[in-house]
Amino acid sequence: MTAEGAAGRRVARILLDTSLPQLDHLFDYAIPGELADEIRAGQRVRVPFRSQNRKSFGTVIEFTEQSDFGGELAQIAEIVSPLPTLTPEVWRLARAVADRAAGSAGDILRLAIPTRQVRVEKQHLAGTAPDPGEHDTPFEAEEADTELAGLLTGGARLAIDASHGPVRLGTGEWVGGWSLQLARAALAVHAEGRSAIVVLPDYRDLDQLRDALASLGHAGVVRLDARQSKGERYAAFLRALDPEPRIIIGNRSAVYAPAHALGAILIWDDGDPVLAEPLAPYVHARDAALVRAGQSGAGLLFAAHSRSAEVQRLVEIGYVQAQRHPPRRTRVVHADASMTPDAFAGRVPEFAARIIRQESRRGPVLVQVATPGYAPVAVCASCGDAARCRACAGPIGFRSAGVAACRWCGEPARPWQCGTCDGTVLTERGMGSQRTVEQFERQFSDARVLLSDGEHPRERVDARPALVVATRGAEPIAAGGYRAVVLLDAERLLGIESLRAAEDCLRWWENAAALAAPDGQCVMASGGGPTVQAFVTGRTEEWRSAELHDRHALRYPPAVRVASVTGGAAEVERALASIRDLGAQDPAVPGIDVLGPVPARGPSGYEQVPGIVRLIVRFDYGLGAEIARRLRGVLVADAAGSSARTRGRPPGRARPEALRLRFDDRGVFDG
Repeated sequence: MTAEGAAGRRVARILLDTSLPQLDHLFDYAIPGELADEIRAGQRVRVPFRSQNRKSFGTVIEFTEQSDFGGELAQIAEIVSPLPTLTPEVWRLARAVADRAAGSAGDILRLAIPTRQVRVEKQHLAGTAPDPGEHDTPFEAEEADTELAGLLTGGARLAIDASHGPVRLGTGEWVGGWSLQLARAALAVHAEGRSAIVVLPDYRDLDQLRDALASLGHAGVVRLDARQSKGERYAAFLRALDPEPRIIIGNRSAVYAPAHALGAILIWDDGDPVLAEPLAPYVHARDAALVRAGQSGAGLLFAAHSRSAEVQRLVEIGYVQAQRHPPRRTRVVHADASMTPDAFAGRVPEFAARIIRQESRRGPVLVQVATPGYAPVAVCASCGDAARCRACAGPIGFRSAGVAACRWCGEPARPWQCGTCDGTVLTERGMGSQRTVEQFERQFSDARVLLSDGEHPRERVDARPALVVATRGAEPIAAGGYRAVVLLDAERLLGIESLRAAEDCLRWWENAAALAAPDGQCVMASGGGPTVQAFVTGRTEEWRSAELHDRHALRYPPAVRVASVTGGAAEVERALASIRDLGAQDPAVPGIDVLGPVPARGPSGYEQVPGIVRLIVRFDYGLGAEIARRLRGVLVADAAGSSARTRGRPPGRARPEALRLRFDDRGVFDG
């Protein structure tokens, strides 16, 4: 694909807007004479499909002199928009990442290109759309990280561990120090006449980076945010499409943004599961960034307080270069180290309680807890078995004192009867964020107790004395930083049935500790073992290397790639045969093994789905392209056969036995 017009050529090759995998290829259409001078690659068009009366939307990818199709070509019906919204670079990226994940390029383009808004587009074409950057002020050289920018615009691939601690901007706002570091790097790339894309997990991270950029005089940032209205998002996309360098910030789909003269892609906290795309073909923003940097020659920067296992692997194989200077880190102590032999620890040991009491009189104190809500688990008071919902078999918890309900479907748990002993009384087990607040209001009666979780989010708290109870990932920024950060429930978090439980814990704890004031401290209230020890001592580099070594030995991601195949037994067997065939052609092919097939579990994770099975393929990175191609071939054949069998029937839900593929699922080995 090139940014071109038809230039006398008579055939346009078009990608249709469809989720059907058997249609994931280019279709040839004749260009009618009245459109020959207007049509451009990247434009949206309407074309007849299967009949002249049935129209489909599509995107012009390229032009050719003649078609290989033996019959008469249908003609393009109309050009939907004169604006080419798909650039050649984004098309190459979409095709490559879709192929890598055995998916459809159209699914990637739906993430990359927002829904068209006619009024917004007309304003943009007329030049009347507001430009937030028209009043940008020049920044001083020392405000930009020119050394880092020079490496990035030269195509370097880097990983940095960000220093702990908040910083105060010239505007008076407090942000994480990491956001100012990324802002300076992006500004320096932009100063060299190149675009920079910065990908961040959620809107709070975006707000901090936006504030940091604005404080350095760059208000004209292009923000692509899932919380924007359709009009706002499309307007931002059109600004990114302009042929001039931009700083583009956004959530996971921003990695696909059009960017003129792309110089660098920066990703903050790639270990956050929010950066894993939940829609097919489920491509992680990190993987898309790696592909895009490789195609374009742009630099790539991974920054975090705790490096992901995937980035650690890239560092150890030499593909990414890690920084050599250790970051500034909050002092961490373990409550056990200050306990007397006869002291009672409990959930909040005496040492941690003393720190909370002392420091919450001087300023804000953060207490991180494992789970939101009141009590995460309800159990039978007679036998102690965990209570399950009678409607969906989901876990029951307490929303508030005495009020129990299913945590999945919300069904009230009254009346309730135990399936084991027929008991009818529920009791609480564990403490969520709301119950912790109640406890602290009694235990620390002089303190102002605040809550921040998914239902009660706070972005910031002021510098006044307070006790802030927050779930992991919902911790607000405190003006000046927290006097102390206390981490509860380490055992519960480490006990999560997930391959990545320890890695996630280290990330949650480091991110919380990074919110402390420069003279503050972090207290690990309980817990032990290698992960806790690595966090307390700060020897996280050794821990990450050891963790990756263990995953190599056991063939777990990211030491290998994985693909899960789910569907009816016959469909999955055909997929398995295609994988077996790979080994049969060359018995010496290393690095591939198959787990299963086994009965697939339903949404609850407990009940089996009749007739549906799943297998997991583990394979070395070098085999990825071939395995994706073979599994995709089986998927396309299955979808085409299904379409032929159901043609003419009323539309309905997808067949439960239909084949489903998912590559590189971070939760594939979770309990």
